Amino acid sequence: MKRPTRPRSHEQLEFVVNSLFFCPSCTIWRTARPLRCGFRRALSTTRRNSAIPTSHTAVNATKSVPARYKPLHEALGEVWKKASAQVNLSRLQLALQGLESETPATRVAVLGLNVQDTARRLVRLLLADALEDEGSWEKHILDSTTAFSHGLVIRYGQPPNPNLPQPRTSTPILYVPSAVLLRNNMEILVSTIRGLGNGELLQGAHTVTADAFLSPSVGTPTAASGRQVTINQPVHSTLLVTNGLDELLAAAELLASTNFVAPEDRKSVQSVVNLEGIKPRAPGQVLIVDATKAEEGLAAIRRSVTEARTYEHKWIDSGLPSLTTWLTSASAARSDEPIPAPVKTLISSVLTNATRNLQAQAALEQRSNAARSINYATKAKLENLIEEFSRNAHQELQSGLSSAWRSRNWRKLAWYKLFWRVDDVGLIITDLVTNAWLPRTERAVYEISGRFSQAGISLMDVSHTDNTSTLPKTEEIVEPSQVLQAQAGIATEPAIEPVVVNRAGKAEIEMAPIPRPVPLSSSISTIRATQIDRAITSLTSTAQQIVLKTLSLTGLSAGLSGLTYVSVAGSMYEAGTIVALGTAFALWRMQTDWLNATKSLETGLHEEGKTLIRRIVGRMRDLVEQGSKIVEDEVEVRTRREAEDAVLRAKEELERLK
Repeated sequence: MKRPTRPRSHEQLEFVVNSLFFCPSCTIWRTARPLRCGFRRALSTTRRNSAIPTSHTAVNATKSVPARYKPLHEALGEVWKKASAQVNLSRLQLALQGLESETPATRVAVLGLNVQDTARRLVRLLLADALEDEGSWEKHILDSTTAFSHGLVIRYGQPPNPNLPQPRTSTPILYVPSAVLLRNNMEILVSTIRGLGNGELLQGAHTVTADAFLSPSVGTPTAASGRQVTINQPVHSTLLVTNGLDELLAAAELLASTNFVAPEDRKSVQSVVNLEGIKPRAPGQVLIVDATKAEEGLAAIRRSVTEARTYEHKWIDSGLPSLTTWLTSASAARSDEPIPAPVKTLISSVLTNATRNLQAQAALEQRSNAARSINYATKAKLENLIEEFSRNAHQELQSGLSSAWRSRNWRKLAWYKLFWRVDDVGLIITDLVTNAWLPRTERAVYEISGRFSQAGISLMDVSHTDNTSTLPKTEEIVEPSQVLQAQAGIATEPAIEPVVVNRAGKAEIEMAPIPRPVPLSSSISTIRATQIDRAITSLTSTAQQIVLKTLSLTGLSAGLSGLTYVSVAGSMYEAGTIVALGTAFALWRMQTDWLNATKSLETGLHEEGKTLIRRIVGRMRDLVEQGSKIVEDEVEVRTRREAEDAVLRAKEELERLK
């Protein structure tokens, strides 16, 4: 069934009632009701737009960038990402903001030396309208006891209503209805810069950076707790204001101690001195003004228009026109180039500083790596030391083993003494290998380690293990284990790490022990202990088997001789012959087997010793070779190259716009 429509007059009446006649306590109920008018659509659109998340940073700016500036804007964004540690981010953000508009605003800093009094006087004279009465903003800017004592930003606009709550900003803002700001599309930062102290003057070096002028620090309003924070305020140009010859000399010393890396930075800083009673000359490196004379002329024309000639003479004699000319030339609104001159100068300065910082970083890393490397003389001494160590080690290995095999202790293990010495094989082998297998070489490795440490090289080796264990699976614990036992087990287990292996065409993750660096000097004792265990196990088992075989053959021949004697009556000669031959064969085999076993031991110890010496000598030579080379970190090199490429691309895009 069709729903009946309500008359149009009823809807209008309901809207009027709901809009005008309501109780204050029912406001939420009234605003919750749907509105049948265009205001409802406008309200929903406003709420929807306000819910869209926006970013106010320079990199993620949502503002539309002009088409001809987009490549440069993107290139500077890459500089922000790749070379953020080598650039002043606040100045780079100001450069990005300058590319987001066809008519970017220009920021100029007027800095007083230690105090703002003269700087505020000049800013007031530059912005004041001679045909208007004194404005309230002029009183605020000259009053040093106001909230602007730590610095302020001057923008074009009408002063806000003092009866309304004022917005809280990090830096105080003073709105001035000045035609100079409107015509030049300019903002002025008024602050101070600290002069050099006596200690800094004695240093005689570049102790101040250019950011002190082009990105000055401004104190925020003091909070209720008394805490104050300083923030950087980047600008395109800076006017350094001094009062009198003493401050002018202090400003000259400050500029001389400033490290202007980029030539554009020095050109962006202009000095002005307030000298009373001196006639200004043609503009030069330092502008000369007379603020008192300019204030007298401004006061004269404000008293009466008939004193316009007096105002003109005093204004020209004060030198303020040259300051006004500089302020106009610093504006981006007067530029006819493809990219405004202040923005181009700022971008060029940021990229030049980034290039110099990257070069300084590369040079610093190179010097640091060169300092860690050994020189040619030390390398030659270490190589001679390694040659001597190798020669002595091989001589000790040859002579030590030869002496051991001729020693009285080794003769105790003659083949015919095995019947009563078979249980002493382990003790004798341990004594011989410990005292004859590279004992002096082991001590020499400790001595060489000290010589290498003096040269800045650590004789460390990496222990590799081939054993891998699969990932542990969860098992059901039947009986609870004690905490101390669990901790002891964890402490004794080797450190492991997950590795990817490919078995049968299937990738699996297994836990492999992490290679541990161990001193190179401990390799001899470790391998000696391994050789001792291997020799004891092998020779003890061989000696026991040889004795058992000899006794078995002797017993078998004796049994065979007995059977011969019984079968052949009175054949003592034949029976004795069988016993003698069997015993002789058993002893000959016993001698042969034992000599082969001992010869294998001698050869194994000699070859293992030569292999170990070659490995130690090779490791030492590798460490010396690595120590004499300048090795750079691959991650740092790759990061620096990416930053250099980003800066180079930004320079190319900037050149394209010139």
